[in-house]
Amino acid sequence: MELSNSIISDDYFFIFGLSALLSQKLADDRYFIIDMKTADYTKVKKCACQAEKVFVLISNDLDYYALRHFENVTMIHRQSQLKDIFSCVIFNEPDFSYHVKNNISTRENEVLSYMQEGLDTQEIVKRLRISPKTFYSHRASLINKLNIGNRISLYKNIARFKTIN
Repeated sequence: MELSNSIISDDYFFIFGLSALLSQKLADDRYFIIDMKTADYTKVKKCACQAEKVFVLISNDLDYYALRHFENVTMIHRQSQLKDIFSCVIFNEPDFSYHVKNNISTRENEVLSYMQEGLDTQEIVKRLRISPKTFYSHRASLINKLNIGNRISLYKNIARFKTIN
């Protein structure tokens, strides 16, 4: 069996399973399925420019907030059942797309965007005209809402998306 080049992951079983299931639909290379566990933002961006539709399997809200601005990208929860992934890809059913667990405020979104750009605390504080204490409060709120765990994990996850404009 030939594996599809439209499925991007480091997990051989993931690629093999989806290739077997979706081979006819993906044969025309108008679609990409990307496993965000093993991919990064640049791969998603490249595929979004090349394909009509991109399906990204994500496991957290931080991935959602980093990728939501792409028009042709549909995010699916990584722990979805195979039949749900199949329905989303083949039938374009939005019921199986990723749903955010906790919405972040407009200000938290601004803080997150600046963090993703690689700005340090002082630059963010200056741009948003807030105190450092307010910044730390927003960062703590992001950690809780995104269910990241701690600030080090937050920055590690953000580092995957440091090329975001």
